[in-house]
Amino acid sequence: MNRVSLLLIVFLTFGLGCSTAKKASEVSAVYVPASQYANLSCDQLFDQAEAIRSNTRALEIRVDESRKQDKIKEQVAWWLFAPAAFMISGNAEEQTDLALAKGQLDAIRTAAIKAKCNI
Repeated sequence: MNRVSLLLIVFLTFGLGCSTAKKASEVSAVYVPASQYANLSCDQLFDQAEAIRSNTRALEIRVDESRKQDKIKEQVAWWLFAPAAFMISGNAEEQTDLALAKGQLDAIRTAAIKAKCNI
């Protein structure tokens, strides 16, 4: 019985750490140059920021849902066929989309500060 318990603990330990999927709160912004927003007026900067901000929540939900599904697949793989757990892809595409949106918001914020806007 001890060996079974130890084996179970080992599988759960490895199973919890193999996926590259991240939570939305763990995704960092990528660098987006503020210069691409430099020619916009304060109203245009505000509109751009609002458009991206409204989409960001949906991206965060996609990242979290994708991570949740990935973790479920990972656990099933560990229980049924352990080597399959190493082939789980993670949520890199969703992370990239969210990181870009966060980076765009940072760039717009920087451009707005340079333009002395009240955003």
